[in-house]
Amino acid sequence: MIDKTYDLFISSSHKDRKWVSEFVTVLRKEGFLPWSTLEMAPGENWAESLEKALHDSTTLIMVLSPEILKSNSMFFELGAAIAGKKQIIPVIIKDLEGSQIPPIMLRYQCLNEPSPSIAGKRVAEVVSKNEHVEA
Repeated sequence: MIDKTYDLFISSSHKDRKWVSEFVTVLRKEGFLPWSTLEMAPGENWAESLEKALHDSTTLIMVLSPEILKSNSMFFELGAAIAGKKQIIPVIIKDLEGSQIPPIMLRYQCLNEPSPSIAGKRVAEVVSKNEHVEA
């Protein structure tokens, strides 16, 4: 495993892999180092990699789709981000009914954007703006 410090942690379903791959590419072009399961090498310890990336990151980006809402790991990652006082940015990439979104996610303003390139640019703007406010 390469020891990197990631600034963005992307929580997503493996079924949204194509969207996430394009999203990550945009974020990298904007100067960020995002972590997603796409970063993992075969044989890498999934739990250790996830834990380190989530700990090191300042921002959790929750890619919301019907697929991730079926995942228990989503709630673990969200809980860890809340406990770690991370910035949380939910990005809705597919149509979801309001009742499908977990109530805890409704605390955060969602970005509803099906285009990974537009979502990547918008998230980069928000994170950059917040970094300047905290500095």
